[in-house]
Amino acid sequence: MNAVRRFQTSIGDAVRIKHNDENTKISSSGRIWSNEDMDPVPPERRNWSAWTFAGYWISESWVTNSWSVGSSMVAGGLLWWHAMLACIVGHLIASLITVWNGRGGAIYHIGFPIWMRATFGMWGSIFPLACRSVITLVWAGVQTWFGALFIDVTFCAMFGDAWTNIPNGLPLSADITTRFMTAYLLSYLANLTTAFFRPHQIKPLITFKAVTMPFAVIGLFIWTLVRSGGPGTPDLSTAPGSKTIQAWAFVAAINAAINGEFGPLIASDSDISRYARKPRDQLVGQLAVAPWSASVVVCFGIIAAACTQKIYGEAAWNPGLIMYAILEDDDSSATRFAIFCCSFVFYIGSLGTNYVANLLPFGADSPGLAPRYLNITRSQIICATVGAWIMVPWKVLTSGSSFLIAITGMGIFVACMLGILVSDYYFVRKGNYWVEDMYHDEPTGRYWYWHGFNWRAYAAYICGIAIPFPGFVGAIAGNEMAKLSSPAAQIYAIGYLLAFVVGGFTYYIFCKISPPPGVDEARALPFESVGKTRLLMEGDRSGSGSEDVETIGEEVVAVVAKH
Repeated sequence: MNAVRRFQTSIGDAVRIKHNDENTKISSSGRIWSNEDMDPVPPERRNWSAWTFAGYWISESWVTNSWSVGSSMVAGGLLWWHAMLACIVGHLIASLITVWNGRGGAIYHIGFPIWMRATFGMWGSIFPLACRSVITLVWAGVQTWFGALFIDVTFCAMFGDAWTNIPNGLPLSADITTRFMTAYLLSYLANLTTAFFRPHQIKPLITFKAVTMPFAVIGLFIWTLVRSGGPGTPDLSTAPGSKTIQAWAFVAAINAAINGEFGPLIASDSDISRYARKPRDQLVGQLAVAPWSASVVVCFGIIAAACTQKIYGEAAWNPGLIMYAILEDDDSSATRFAIFCCSFVFYIGSLGTNYVANLLPFGADSPGLAPRYLNITRSQIICATVGAWIMVPWKVLTSGSSFLIAITGMGIFVACMLGILVSDYYFVRKGNYWVEDMYHDEPTGRYWYWHGFNWRAYAAYICGIAIPFPGFVGAIAGNEMAKLSSPAAQIYAIGYLLAFVVGGFTYYIFCKISPPPGVDEARALPFESVGKTRLLMEGDRSGSGSEDVETIGEEVVAVVAKH
């Protein structure tokens, strides 16, 4: 028995994170609520400038997802120019929500899991983090599949028939061939390699992707224009419907542009904005690029689809499918070299997207579930592996339409969280937080609430998702509630924005009725004065002028002493 206990102890010691005793925050209960990756980012790692944030959004916008997003909108009954307009409006709204949510990360240099604690409570933060993590796992697998698609195109261009004629040894029920499984394995291994890098080390990949992807996207777009002689008068809509249906389809497209294109990135924005050199960097860098960058690529994708319909008789909504068609039409060495370069750049783009949009958020958020055992590297490895093999994305993409609708629709759950976060930051606490209370479970802590749960946040959360939830269920079931003529579907069509607004508004009302601990002292201070005082203490005076910050610091001390 002693040997068994020693073995169990050694296993436990092996999987626990090796914490630095000097810096580790251990509460009186003995629980560890932090590790190196969850602590506020130290000044030496805050290396994201406005240019880095701009490059980040270029790299995240000029990708396959943005190119292909118009297909669902046009298939839903929109004219091509309606889809373009819906994306422009949706991306503008999403950009504003993104910088609102990222402001706290740039001021206090803490990520999404810690903000969840401040709003939902130390224990209450676990459910929102788990919900967010599950969604990320699915999209990590889907993005791995996209990477495999471009690896397959690259090898088709490189090796020709030697690659395309690889015999298939897998059964039809597998929904994947030996050839594509090989490409998928390579895509997974590349993603696994990036999992060993931390956010401040990934700038070269983001920069390379931001520089090369526009050339590949524009090059493929120009080819479709030249080859077709122009799109002509595109007639891509497959379900025109009535004007009422078209109006609701337009609203649903705006919602989809926010949720599908920006949804995961909005939620995790504080996970990257915490690396900002100055608060202004995340504001300027993101607002200057995010609203228009993805919209341009969506427009390219819709016009290119019209061009391919004119060339081949069928619209190709995926850049990988366009490149397959080009190779089948022209097998010359010049064409193969051009497709090789284009598909390789698209693959690098997919690799970077998977890291920034999936591995990094999961790596930053999951340690909040078990800080003693998970850090950002371990979590990213888990995300890359579970997303690729447990979520079986080739099954999801070929026969799991209901599952994919469910995961996409879960954006309403994330939107409601964001509404509560934004409401708490800007309207309830005026941007004033005491970070040290986010790392312990003392009952006297400002964010301990009731046994670690903030009932106000959960009550608002239920209110926020209750209204669009029937439409969400109908979309999964595919019944009458899924039709845009039904009230449930119409409400669900604006589900993301509705959940965001209702969740935030009801949270504010609940906090007015029953103020949480520490709210009075937070509201007695100027906006963000606690955070700006922290910047002063760290030797970073970029938040405001030094004299102003010193004055704010004196006010903070006075208010804390009073309360």
